[in-house]
Amino acid sequence: MTHSIEVIGGYTKGAWQSLDGAELTDLDAISAQDVASRAFREELSLITNAENLVVLAGLGTSLGIVNERVTDKLAPKMSDLWAEVEKLGSYTAIKAQLSDELVQGQNFEHILSDAQARLVLNPRDTALADFVREAEDVVWKSCSFIDDHSQVESHELLLRKVARRSTRLQRTQLFSTNYDLAFELAARRARFNVIDGFGYGGQDFDGGSFDLDYVRRRPHEPLALEPSVFHLLKLHGSVDWDATDGGVRKVPGFAKPTSPVLIYPSSAKYQMSYQQPYLEFMSRFQIALRQPDVGLIVVGFGFNDEHLVAPIEAALRSNIGLRAVVVTPGARDATRSKTLGWIEALIERGDRRLSLLNGTYDDLVRFLPDMPARDERDAHADRVSLDGNSRA
Repeated sequence: MTHSIEVIGGYTKGAWQSLDGAELTDLDAISAQDVASRAFREELSLITNAENLVVLAGLGTSLGIVNERVTDKLAPKMSDLWAEVEKLGSYTAIKAQLSDELVQGQNFEHILSDAQARLVLNPRDTALADFVREAEDVVWKSCSFIDDHSQVESHELLLRKVARRSTRLQRTQLFSTNYDLAFELAARRARFNVIDGFGYGGQDFDGGSFDLDYVRRRPHEPLALEPSVFHLLKLHGSVDWDATDGGVRKVPGFAKPTSPVLIYPSSAKYQMSYQQPYLEFMSRFQIALRQPDVGLIVVGFGFNDEHLVAPIEAALRSNIGLRAVVVTPGARDATRSKTLGWIEALIERGDRRLSLLNGTYDDLVRFLPDMPARDERDAHADRVSLDGNSRA
């Protein structure tokens, strides 16, 4: 264990409690860890058994993915993207045009934003156009690291723990800011059906397909909802989406789209999120957070995207029926986002709806209950069914 796992919530009385690392001779510390661990698992059980379950997965959920054949195919951080962009000849050609302060800061998102803004003002600048095109291509290539040899066991396990819920509850809605195909690959390997806006194995995007579902038909039995089905909504696009005259089409296999449909890391993210198909996802994200009984899991997300932070904060303020856990290894860092500090302050003031886990994506997957607690609605349905059979 290379990092300390800590949690804060109402069950820890508003104080951080370690979940690991106690000395074997310190019985009091071991006991406190055990109590906190059990309480945290119970809280996760309440969240995963909510009528509506929403998962927001950020970059941190992809950072641990490895490839059994190509070890250097890993999810890129912003610093990795910058390192690749800095090597471009097109960057050298336009570097003098950019703000000195941004160049010194070596922040890929800021550099791309500056170049895009200058290109809008001077659309005939071919050097700028070349750089923007090549920089965006770096993003696509860097995020296309998933293939049939990728190891996505943590993603498979997460799906088994959050998407295999009672069919009497709403389908789990998994929102991802990642472009990669990790959850799609995990769903295929774990034999989950994915409702992703492209219909039943279709290639063309249609937001209305999120209102469709999978049912099982057996002779002489009523239709029944199929288990192991979840919604996947990719908030920033996907490496296998292609822009066409008619909308958005999914390309087969791991082929490269002609015109990738991605919200690139730049200051334009907020505006782009309110264009289709992203508008469909944002609308459903906001609606999901307003439901009267909703569990929210935020993992691997740094709260740096304003267009996503705003609806989360609004829901935390107004929806008393929302229970949430936020998981990040930087939950206690001095450089953390203001939102994380605000959530911690709410917990310290007695907000029992919220939890913060100072840990990784893999830590969350490990603490999630193996199977949601048996729902009283299921038990009641079984009793009624048995009663009906006995009468027959």
